[in-house]
Amino acid sequence: MSRRDRSKLSKAFGSLPEPVTKEEIDMELYGDIAALDELRRDATPVDIFSIYPDVTQPRRIIPSEVRHAWAGDPAEIAALFEAWFAAITRERYARLEKLPEEERQARSYFDLGAYLEGTYLGGSGGEDEDEASPASPGPLEAGFRLIVDLAATIRRDGLINPITVAHAGANYRLETGERRWLAYHLLHAYFDGTEGRPDEQSQWQKIPAYTVDQASVWRMAHENNVRDDLNAIGKARQFALLLMNIYALRGVQFTPFHEVVEPGESDRSFYSQVADGGQFPMPRGNTERLLNAMGFTSKSELRENRSLLTLPDEVWQWADDLGWAQYRVRRMQQLADRDPERLIEIARREAEKDGLSVGIPTLSPS
Repeated sequence: MSRRDRSKLSKAFGSLPEPVTKEEIDMELYGDIAALDELRRDATPVDIFSIYPDVTQPRRIIPSEVRHAWAGDPAEIAALFEAWFAAITRERYARLEKLPEEERQARSYFDLGAYLEGTYLGGSGGEDEDEASPASPGPLEAGFRLIVDLAATIRRDGLINPITVAHAGANYRLETGERRWLAYHLLHAYFDGTEGRPDEQSQWQKIPAYTVDQASVWRMAHENNVRDDLNAIGKARQFALLLMNIYALRGVQFTPFHEVVEPGESDRSFYSQVADGGQFPMPRGNTERLLNAMGFTSKSELRENRSLLTLPDEVWQWADDLGWAQYRVRRMQQLADRDPERLIEIARREAEKDGLSVGIPTLSPS
């Protein structure tokens, strides 16, 4: 590390953290993975209402447009599903503009029961396709369908892969498996014995889970790399969490998530605490381990990934909601030529091409 970099760190934190050793990173990464592999021989049922989501995790299952409707309390998760359902109805209505009003309203309805009960016969609007109907669901519906389809599969075949949770006082913190956990909540909420539906709530109140003593960003990164489905923003979050963990091991304190991010607002400000490569340079001797944890092969990939932490909040959220890959965001950055306003306009056009209703007011917080 250069003398200039050391000086910057000293000014920011009062004293320079000692370099993190390879052994410490190995213990964080490989030790946690080995511990989880040991636990995987013995999953146990855990009450879904005692499990709380990790607000900092890299992957966002819940789109930004409906995220503000739920504060993270599992007892209030019905509010999330209601907000998501309303957003899908609005999205469908906007995409069916060529239809007569009466038919447009009818097709805007998302038949959740048909999906969960296995009676859905196809068609983006629940009926036969025609020229006036979109060929595929919009982004909000597509994300919800992943949960609904998984819930239907779990109801039919059972859960194959348990989730992973960490002890958090008397409750648990979700480490991996948010979509599976949401699927259980959806089944529990829908099959409640009302309106002619069977009462299956006791069947879905507990989910098989591996329990670890403490959550680990390194273990989470390993799991994400195995699945290889993080979008560009998810990878930027993952990089930030790993780098923050390295510096935290040496006493650097970062502002907690809840003090930086307002409910319903962009979460970029939390991760951007390590956006400055001069203030937080790559830890000497550990770049290779960061590359492995991220699934990257070169330092340039790390630099490009870090650059996403400086995106305008609007672009950050659109890229995340639409699952843009890093090369696509990088291309927009190049076209914008370091002009934030131009980047927002370029990204807006791309988001609208992908079916996101940019500029339409989101749901009002309840």
